[in-house]
Amino acid sequence: MRRGHAPLHRPADACHVPAAADRPASPAPGLPGPAAAAFHELATRDYCTVVDAAGLWPADTARPAAEDLAELARREPRLLEVARAAAALGSTDPDLVGALAGLPSKATGRLLEDAEIRGLLPGPLPAHGTPSLLDTLPEAERERMRAQAAEILNDAAKPAEQVADLLLGQSTLDRSWMRAVLKEAAATARHDRPAAAVSYLTRLHAADTDDVAVRMDLAAALVDIDPLAAREHLTHLVGTPPGTDDPLIRAHAADLLLLTSLMVHDSPDGPAALDALLRELGPGRQDGPPTGRAQRAPATPPAVPAAPAASASSPVSVALTSPASSTVPAFTDHPTEHVVLAVRALRTALTAAGQEARETAIADARQVLWSGRPRTAWARVAAAQVLALADDTATALDQLQRTVADSAEREEVWAECHAASARAMVLLESGQAAEAAEAASAASRLSEGEGTSGRSRLASIALAHALVARGDLDRAQEVLLRLDGRRLDDCVWEYHHHLTALALVERGRGRPEQALRLLERCGTSLAAAGVWNPVFTIWWVHSTELLMRLGRPGAAAQRAEFGEHLAERWPTARSTGLGLLARGMVADPADRVELLTESARVLAQSSDRQSHSLAELHLGKALLHRSDRGAHPRLRAALATAVRCGLTSVAEQARCALRSAEGRHTPAALSHAERPVAELAAAGKSNRAIADALCLTVRTVEYHLTNVYRKLGVPGRAGLAKWFPAHGPQPAAARAPGEAR
Repeated sequence: MRRGHAPLHRPADACHVPAAADRPASPAPGLPGPAAAAFHELATRDYCTVVDAAGLWPADTARPAAEDLAELARREPRLLEVARAAAALGSTDPDLVGALAGLPSKATGRLLEDAEIRGLLPGPLPAHGTPSLLDTLPEAERERMRAQAAEILNDAAKPAEQVADLLLGQSTLDRSWMRAVLKEAAATARHDRPAAAVSYLTRLHAADTDDVAVRMDLAAALVDIDPLAAREHLTHLVGTPPGTDDPLIRAHAADLLLLTSLMVHDSPDGPAALDALLRELGPGRQDGPPTGRAQRAPATPPAVPAAPAASASSPVSVALTSPASSTVPAFTDHPTEHVVLAVRALRTALTAAGQEARETAIADARQVLWSGRPRTAWARVAAAQVLALADDTATALDQLQRTVADSAEREEVWAECHAASARAMVLLESGQAAEAAEAASAASRLSEGEGTSGRSRLASIALAHALVARGDLDRAQEVLLRLDGRRLDDCVWEYHHHLTALALVERGRGRPEQALRLLERCGTSLAAAGVWNPVFTIWWVHSTELLMRLGRPGAAAQRAEFGEHLAERWPTARSTGLGLLARGMVADPADRVELLTESARVLAQSSDRQSHSLAELHLGKALLHRSDRGAHPRLRAALATAVRCGLTSVAEQARCALRSAEGRHTPAALSHAERPVAELAAAGKSNRAIADALCLTVRTVEYHLTNVYRKLGVPGRAGLAKWFPAHGPQPAAARAPGEAR
């Protein structure tokens, strides 16, 4: 037994008969009255047996309710002591409760049964304890009782988290075992319950703000929960003064500070910043203290083992000592190979330096995702974004959804919001506008609910893009206005997608000049940041279309050529198809249909349903311009894809084009020579009969019918019936000799 514990058995007090003033009042009719203190004195004797008479009560008799605690303390103090001990321990184990209440376990078991019958302990413990039993105690007594309960649980080898939960409310941690338990609980909870680990470490940090090991662990635990708070601790550790003299902790803090600065956009997150991070985390440097599990400090700490020498080819290996006396963090999440690979994959994808670079980025991203859960969700999200840029949308969405669910379960608020925002963008790029709007709305609510500027603003930007795609320009503009005044120009993802969203709103409002200026600004900024990925944002496709609309075909052709050059740097089905789409927009009528046809074919092989529907729409319009009967199927395909994906804007354009096509494909569009040929063909006349009736050659009839089919958009004679009903008048020249006039 550890020193300071209450004895497991308390000597029996002398029996006494309560005074008249202490006797209980008469019970209500039909209900047993509360037991006198003398009864409990006898009940604690091992030779006494208490029989539960609950089953003997009449079925229609109500059980006694929990008495007023003050009255219960006066009449049955030991019953209340046992109930309070059970509430403090979060357990009904008679041995543990008896140790805290100072009663034998057998007597404690009887009193626990009585307390449960009386309603003092509703529901199973510890899930449904009775805090009110402790709330009536003075603060000092309540704290003493919890400290003693924690020590009893600690000596009983109960889980560290169960013991640590009792220590969170202590005003002082004046015993070495308390700090040891909190450190072990934090190390145990870090990977499955990081939010709980933060609670334990926050309590340790409050007790000793000079403990740099605890501060380092707290910062590492906060990275995916609140990177802004983590950054404050890391800045303190690497600052001079105050900083830390421990080179391992200082190096680790500096690395995490670089990562968290990227996460909260306190530093640019373009290729140059990623290069700087790679130089800090790349091969050849030593890692900080490895992740480990602290051990509870025994009564006499063992000798501290010496750390083995570092290997030149492997990270430093440090033997962990007792956290009560060691200055080495009990656990740290040093940026591992996962983070290095994620940073490299993202940097490679953004710079887009050709086919080989693309394959390298994909390989790095897949290694991050398939070799275990990364230390930080940022690495998994970055890897998924790389795969989305490489057209592996299915894998990207699956990994992002897993990250969202995992982060929500672990209560890592920032990570959940960040992953949900990235998932909304990928959903939108794959043409799933309705799902993207739903995901972005959820991420935006989560971000706003936290009320922290460090949360991802990508959620609002993704929501605005989804609303534009669904034709809700008013709401999209309202969402974008909320971002006014926030510094975004150092944030590669947020800033450029924000500019594109603003441009699409302006285009939808019928202001092409303003939209074009925003897109040009986006392109200039991307070039300055060194981002050359053609599908990071397809600003160049939108600006090509706007330039053509504004009657500037020369500038549009230059923009399309630039986009095609970008597509060659990052060859995927999506980038190739978009390059063909831009070229088709600016091509001569003779080449336009061929280029747009190829664009639609290639984009059909990608996951970008939105761009595919746009290609079908432009192809349908090009065919319609040529009065080609193939316009209808293409426009209907564009409409079907847009409706299925929730792309209201594209769907409306397709409907307008179809109405225009139907208006153009009427008999009025036929020439004077073609109309009588069409009427006779609709009446079932053969080509020879039509030729004889109209004094034409059969070849001329065939020529006219070919033009008729194309202009009316019908496949053959059968399709002419709706344009020329059988009961309609025939041309005079077509009547056979002798027919009545």
